[in-house]
Amino acid sequence: MDAPGTLDVIMARKRRELGTRPPPTHGAHPPARDFAQALVRRVLGHPVNVIAEVKRKSPSGGAFPHADVVAVARSYEAAGACAISVLTDGPDFGGSLEDLVAVRAAVSIPVLRKDFLVAASEVEESAAWGADAVLLIADALGDSELREMISAAKQVGVAALVEAHTEAHAERALAAGASIIGLNNRNLATLKTDTGTALRVMPALRSRSTALVAESGLKNLADLTAARDAGANAVLVGESLLRDADPGRALRRLLGLEGGGT
Repeated sequence: MDAPGTLDVIMARKRRELGTRPPPTHGAHPPARDFAQALVRRVLGHPVNVIAEVKRKSPSGGAFPHADVVAVARSYEAAGACAISVLTDGPDFGGSLEDLVAVRAAVSIPVLRKDFLVAASEVEESAAWGADAVLLIADALGDSELREMISAAKQVGVAALVEAHTEAHAERALAAGASIIGLNNRNLATLKTDTGTALRVMPALRSRSTALVAESGLKNLADLTAARDAGANAVLVGESLLRDADPGRALRRLLGLEGGGT
């Protein structure tokens, strides 16, 4: 039996939830900030761009000591984050679409809706709520679902960060039309993390993607440098920052801008 919080369990819940929710509204939404450009823009003195994550809890990490996600997001932007990832799943991560709206209103950098999306209608919903980008998980979506959701993202003008854990799933993402690929070091079926995963897979993808993002388990400057050298334009970091009493300071330290970044 799958443990609570693993990918299969969460995706099954998400598919059940989708059938009980009203369809998304399709009113006007703010023009999307350029997520892809934020990932590839070089910042002097930074080893690599950082998408910094806000969430209240996680299945693997438990509760984090920061209830005010807006304050955390602002501290990340001040510390040099290129974008903010906002967890909007409620049951496992304590998030909401209201968090997405509040964070986007508080920062000037792009905001990624990170959730376990299962349908094109949720991509449209994300744009309506102000997301500049959405996370799509290739490991959990069929080929047709992935193509439809990437197409929906293009139609509503938001970027799609398509996450994979293996080279085979990354190839599926590219075949479905993805241009921004995330390599997750965490196996979402077992929740085990191997920081070598992205390092092994990214070199084969560099010439065929607009941007590459290494995700999960990155804790220090050496990890960021290794990801950059393997081809990452950006990294996505959350738990190692959220465990700190001052997440913004933790991000500066991670980037090597304060002592303790080795």
